[in-house]
Amino acid sequence: MRGVKTKSFLVSVLAAVCLFSACGTGTAHEHDFVKLSSRKATCTKEGRLAYWYCEDCGKYYLDAKATKEVTLAETVIPKAAHETTKTDGIEATCVTSGKMTYWTCSVCNGIFTDEACTVKVEASQLTLPTTAHDLRHVEAVPVNGNENGVKEHWNCVGCNGFFADEKGTQKITLEDTIAYYVMNIPDFIVEVPVGRDPVLLQLSDTQIIDAGQSRPGRDGLDPVFWATNQMNARCFDYLTETIEATNPDLILLTGDIVYGEFDDNGSVWTKIVEFMDSFEIPWAPVFGNHDNESKMGVDWQCQQLENAEHCLFEQKELTGNGNYSVGIAQGGELKRVFYMLDTNGCNGASTESLANGHTVRSIGLKQDQVDWYTKQISILHEVSPATKISFAYHIQMAAFADACAQYGFEANGTSTINIDRLSSKAESDFGVIGTRIRIDWDETRRIFEGMKALGADSMFVGHEHCNSASIMYEGVRFQFGQKSSQYDAYNVVDANGVVSRVFGRPSAGTTSLIGGSVVVLSEDDGSIAKAYIYYCGYPDGSIDWS
Repeated sequence: MRGVKTKSFLVSVLAAVCLFSACGTGTAHEHDFVKLSSRKATCTKEGRLAYWYCEDCGKYYLDAKATKEVTLAETVIPKAAHETTKTDGIEATCVTSGKMTYWTCSVCNGIFTDEACTVKVEASQLTLPTTAHDLRHVEAVPVNGNENGVKEHWNCVGCNGFFADEKGTQKITLEDTIAYYVMNIPDFIVEVPVGRDPVLLQLSDTQIIDAGQSRPGRDGLDPVFWATNQMNARCFDYLTETIEATNPDLILLTGDIVYGEFDDNGSVWTKIVEFMDSFEIPWAPVFGNHDNESKMGVDWQCQQLENAEHCLFEQKELTGNGNYSVGIAQGGELKRVFYMLDTNGCNGASTESLANGHTVRSIGLKQDQVDWYTKQISILHEVSPATKISFAYHIQMAAFADACAQYGFEANGTSTINIDRLSSKAESDFGVIGTRIRIDWDETRRIFEGMKALGADSMFVGHEHCNSASIMYEGVRFQFGQKSSQYDAYNVVDANGVVSRVFGRPSAGTTSLIGGSVVVLSEDDGSIAKAYIYYCGYPDGSIDWS
């Protein structure tokens, strides 16, 4: 019995040791604890309580003395709530996409579409597609007399957009909805009486110099020959003779109307505007590369043109100044439209001129100008496909040199070529190719080919004072306007019919070649029936070059 008691006592002691050690192996020992530190819970990761883990017995305790046994699950701290900011959504329309309302967590940067943050998405998934257009049908209204009509189209109530189809896939502009009366397409219309051919007069490069306004330090000009009181003799008398002799229905001024550097007070500009208007004949000017040098500024110059009663001119918000169109109408038909353009290139443009934001010093037509006339001609062709097309501007494009090459012109040549004295000249061609033709823009011929594709059959330019050639080339008439004053450089002819260039006073024994280029249109279809130069001081304005 005693031995039994001893055995039971030892078992009890060992059990107590095991309970004390919490080892559970029935053998007294020290725990082999691994301690894990506490960790704070976040919105993306669970936290935990600090605990001690015995690798031998596999138990968990909240203290190193093993007095507070727990399960592993009881050490886990649940994830914290997201710390969110709400962003209100944007409703989609027929023209703009929308966005869902969403919540963004500042901790994890997660994006959720519900406040409870149960639906997580990517930023790209928040976009709402555009809605369908709410279209209303607009019935066609035919042209009524001289009033424009309306083409059938659909108008969206939501975005006020215009569409050519009921599904809203072919977007158009408000202008596209107009059914034009043909006479309303050009900016201006010149009505010519029936029973005769319309006559157009091209004047070019009057380029009036008022030596009395010469800027300090400016040399190279004749202060007597170009004195303020010499304007009649150097320019206005020539213009009067030319205009009265040719009696045109429309006068085109192809640039460099004044030498702006010598007109800082605007008096010359005012004088020539009043002078041209005094004939009571429609006249249409374009800007050259010297006009807007005046300190009066090009906007002031444009205003004087627009205010003149008989001047056809309109300033548009396009590159350059004065891009507009003039139509020749006869017997209720639109025979021809002239597209008057600014080829820019005024290197000496004044600060006052540059201030309007669309006066530029670089040479040539810019894309917005090309887009404008392309659109206008497309509308014209739709309504009146038989109407002829002309362009008038100041600085010639590269294709002019190609046209002149037919008569031996070389790009860097210096010899004067009088086409009228050549036995090889085409019947349609005439005039003088002066010392050279600068090739400053459209060397790829992109714009020229585009104009030709639009149906242009003629181009009228100035710029090269000693060039008055008018040449047919690739079905297009390339015409330099005859110099119309004795300012700057111009041509003279001697008793032997030899043409040469002078600057200022004419050479002894020569006659100044001053006047204008005349174009006669056919009353039948508006085509160019005849073209020639009127030379001042000659009987009937013509020279017998033979």
